[in-house]
Amino acid sequence: MITKLVILIGGATALAAALLWPGQPGRTPPAPASAPSQNFADLGPAPLRGLAIQLASGYRPVETYTPLLKEIVELGANTVLLSVAGFMEHATSQSIYLDMRKAPSAEDLKTIIRRGEEMGLNVILMPIVLLRNPRGSEWRGIIEPPDWEEWWNQYTDFVLWFADIAREAAADGLMVGSELISSEKQTARWVKLIQTVRPRFWCGKLGYSANWDHYRPIEFWDHLDFVGMTSYFTLADKKDPTVEEIVTHWEPIQKDILAWQRRIGRPILFTEVGWCSQEGAAMAPWNYYQNQKATPAGMEEQRRLYEAFIRVWGNTPELLGVIWWEWTTDPGGPDDYGYTPKGKPAEQVLRSWLPGAGGRNAAVPPTPAPQR
Repeated sequence: MITKLVILIGGATALAAALLWPGQPGRTPPAPASAPSQNFADLGPAPLRGLAIQLASGYRPVETYTPLLKEIVELGANTVLLSVAGFMEHATSQSIYLDMRKAPSAEDLKTIIRRGEEMGLNVILMPIVLLRNPRGSEWRGIIEPPDWEEWWNQYTDFVLWFADIAREAAADGLMVGSELISSEKQTARWVKLIQTVRPRFWCGKLGYSANWDHYRPIEFWDHLDFVGMTSYFTLADKKDPTVEEIVTHWEPIQKDILAWQRRIGRPILFTEVGWCSQEGAAMAPWNYYQNQKATPAGMEEQRRLYEAFIRVWGNTPELLGVIWWEWTTDPGGPDDYGYTPKGKPAEQVLRSWLPGAGGRNAAVPPTPAPQR
C-alpha cells in the first residue's frame, strides 16, 4: 500500500500523488544502496561547527533565510542545520502532514540548501514532527498513533520527501528523525526506514537526533553514519553557577557519553547545543518557560554555559561536530530571553571558537583539553 503525504496549502488539503515515489519522471536516478557517502570526508580534522535555523515560514523563505546563512558564515561557522517541520495534530493523532504556510516549498528549500553550499557551508537537513495542538505537556517524544503501521507508512513518505530534496540540492547530511522517543523501541521499523532512505540520499550522511536522556536505548545506531544527540543535561543545582561549577557537572556526563560512544563506534554530532539567556538555564536547559524575562544575569549565565561547553567538548575527537541552537530572524540582543546567542555575550564566545572564514575545510583553532 502506498500512503501519500498530505500537504496543506493556504488551508486547503491536497494529496501529493506523485511527489515522493521511486521512479517518478524527472527525478535523479538513485545510486545503489551500497554507494559510499562522500560528504564530510573532506573535512579532515576539522569538526562540523555550526548553527541551526528553523525554517518556519513558506512566505518568501529564500529572501527570509538567505541573510541568516550569510550571518552564520560571518560568525565563522562551517555548517548549518536546517530544521523543517511536519505536523501531527496531537500525540494520539494518526496523520502527518506538511503545512506549506509554515515550511518552504520543495524548490525554495532546494534553493536555500544550495545557497548555503555556495557560501561554503556544510548543510544538514533535519525534518522534524511537531504537534499542532498539543494537549497539556504533550510533545513528539510521546506520540502514540492509533495505528502504528499506518503512521510508519506516512512517516516514511515524509522523510523520503526531504531525502529527495536533500539529494537534488546536494546537501551533506540528512537526519531521519528527531526525538521520537516512543517509536524508538521499534528497531525493525527504523532499520527499514533507513534502508529505504539510503538509496534515495546516497550522496550524503544519515543520522538521527536522540533526546539527551534517551540515546542509550536506541538499537539502530549501527545502520546510521553518525549519532545525533541534543545536550539539554542538567548542569547546575542553582542559578548563576560559575564556569567551573558547570564544567564539574559536565565532566562525568562527558565521560559516560564517550565510554558509550566507544562501544557504538559512531561519531557524535550534537544537534542542539544551547541555553536560553534566562536565570536558571543551567538547571533545566529544555525548559524555555521557566523564567521568561531578559536580565543581565540571564545573559551572563548563557555566556558561562557556552564557555563551559567549549572547555569540556571543544577538543574532543569523538565528535563529528556541534550545532548551536539557534540562529533566528529575530534580532536577539539584551531584550531577548530565548535560545539564540545573537547580539548577546554568548555570541562573542561563539565567535572566538568557530573556525572562521574559510568554510568547509577551515582549520580549527586548538581548544584546551578538558580535565578527565
